Amino acid sequence: MNADKSKARERYLIISAARLAGAVMIAISLGIIANGFMDLPVEAGYILFAIGVVEFIITPLILARMWKTPEE
Repeated sequence: MNADKSKARERYLIISAARLAGAVMIAISLGIIANGFMDLPVEAGYILFAIGVVEFIITPLILARMWKTPEE
């Protein structure tokens, strides 16, 4: 039972880290789009925004589906 809780905790932390990384990427990309943060072109901001949205929304769903406990 303890191994199951440890595995579930590890998976939860990975999913949470993916969401956090996506949120940070979205925030940085909005800074690039709005006022040229880090002297990058606006197009780079749009690309980072799209990648951030995928990482924030889609990646956790894929990971959760992969790790879903099989029904018996």
